[in-house]
Formats: sequence, structure tokens, C-alpha cells
Amino acid sequence: MNDKENSSVHNLIANYLGGNPSKDEMQTLESWVRESDENLAYYRQLKNIWEATEVLPISTEKVLEKVMKRIDSGHKGISFWYFFQKAAAILFIPLLISMLWMNFGKNSKTVNSSITCNKVIAAFGTFSILELPDGSKVWLNSGSSLQYPDRFNNDDRTVYLIGEAYFDVHSDETKPFLVSTPYFTVEATGTKFNVRAEKNFRSPSVTLVEGKIAVRKTNPVKKNGLITFLQPNQHMTYDTLTNHVAILTEDTYKYIAWKDGKLVFRNDKISEVARRISLQYNVDIEIKGDKIKQYRYRATFENEPLSELLRLLKISSPIGYREVKPQIMSDGTFSRRKIIIFSTVN
Repeated sequence: MNDKENSSVHNLIANYLGGNPSKDEMQTLESWVRESDENLAYYRQLKNIWEATEVLPISTEKVLEKVMKRIDSGHKGISFWYFFQKAAAILFIPLLISMLWMNFGKNSKTVNSSITCNKVIAAFGTFSILELPDGSKVWLNSGSSLQYPDRFNNDDRTVYLIGEAYFDVHSDETKPFLVSTPYFTVEATGTKFNVRAEKNFRSPSVTLVEGKIAVRKTNPVKKNGLITFLQPNQHMTYDTLTNHVAILTEDTYKYIAWKDGKLVFRNDKISEVARRISLQYNVDIEIKGDKIKQYRYRATFENEPLSELLRLLKISSPIGYREVKPQIMSDGTFSRRKIIIFSTVN
């Protein structure tokens, strides 16, 4: 790649890994990755670098000095080119993270170089609990990530979420608490709410348990435009394609039960049941047949083994299921466990 192409690819990858790509950018990046094995390997390298990096800022000088010392020490059987590639990859980390940080933090007035940014990723099949610098608590759902500073600035308390999280926000009327996602920003002062904003997701949502919140569009040019205000026990879904907002007033516990290790379904479609099971048990679930997609469920599961949960679903409705053994992927890793659900009624 020439310098111009290289910069363009880096921007595409940064936007994608940061969870803020446009539809055209996603298509362009996917086409580029499919062009060659080298492109795929390069993308995976940058993805691994980003996912392994949780703290900002990084001292490139110190990293380079360490790498060069290893080169000078003369490791047998390892070429200079090997170390040059490693050094290049390491030196790219600050550039990649800086682009992501700028993409996520466009509404920040200033950047304080003395503030360290932390990133927490909840492992698949579990969730994480953490306390933020202001005393607010966060439950981070399976496969989700949260980025936050080691201390908040004087104007606001901003965190960056990809995935799903439940927030118990410490009250501070003078400093709003902002949850920035790829789709919208949730503004609160002291309250309890759940945000679901996974990557490339059409229907992100916000559920308010206590207090009050504002949901705003994230606009890098103009001030954030208001989408809606929410009252306690309201659940909002936002259609990212049509910009349609739907608000329901109902028992909100089913949307936040995951933080208590429970799966609660209240007249939910099988697609939502499958999504929750997939997150909770770290499995892929495929639904076969149009008829089964109309099934709805009302049930509560707590600490049930996956086999028992599937058995209970089977006896409560006309469905069957089978497990597909993990397959070896092209990169030598194994695919995730997969469950196929199908109707037993013709």
C-alpha cells in the first residue's frame, strides 16, 4: 500500500474497532479484507493490538527503546526483520488508539494528557462489575467493553460503551454523567439505567429504572440533538435505519435481570430468547424455520445449566434442538459451540 492507501485503511479499521463505522465504511473494509490473505492477516494483527491494549497513554519512546535493546542483544535464530515488524506494530498502537479516542471523544472540550484511559472487556459467558472514579457502579454484560478515564474532568463524566451495561450513577447535579455509544449518548446526573448498544445493531435500547435521563444523538458538528427524555419504568428502542423511537412503560426487570445472573422472558420472541441465551452461555444459536420465529415465551431461569434450560424450553413448546460440534477454523482456532433450534410441528 502507498501512504495514502495505508492512511485510509487505518481510518477504516479504527472506525470499525471503535464501533462507529458508517455502512459504506463497513462495506469498504469488508471488501478490502477479502482481497487477500495479507490484508486479512494485517487486520487481525491490528485487531489483536487494539483488544490487548487497555490503558492510555502509551510511551512510544520507551517501547521502541525496549525493542531496539532486544535487537542489539542478538537473539539467535531471530532476524532483524522480525524485530522491525514487531517495532512497527507496537509503534502503530498509539496511532490506532488515538484515532479511536478522537472518534469517541469528539464532544470533549479538552484532552488532559495526564489522564489515563482504562478499557474493561467482559469475557464472553460472564459479566463484570466495576466502580468508576466518581463512585458510580457499572455491571458490564458478556462481550461488552467500557472505556473510562482514571478521573473525570471538571465539565462532565463521560464513558464509552460498546455492548450492554447497567449503570448505578453517583448523584452530582453539577457534572452530568454521559454514556457515549455508536448510536446515541445517554445523559444523567444520578440514576439507574440499562444501555444496550452492541456493534452493528439495528435496535439499540435504553431502560430507565430510577431517576431521569435524556437520550441524545451524537453529532460531531452540532450540539447533540435530543431524541427523548425517559421516566422511571420506561424502555426505549431506537431504530438506527429509520430513526424511529418506541417507548414502552412496563416492568423493566426483565431488561436488567442479567446482572443478577437471571434470564427473564415476558412474552418475548424466540429471537430475543436466543440472543440472551447466546450471551449468557457463550454459544451461537441458529433458528431454523419461519414458523418457530413466531413463538413467544414467558419464563425465568436462574443459574440453570444450558442443557437443562434447553430441555425446559423443549417441553414447554413444540421445538427441538441439536448441537453442532466446534469446527477448526482457517487460523487454527475452534469455532464457538453452536445450537440449532427448530420446530417439531410440520
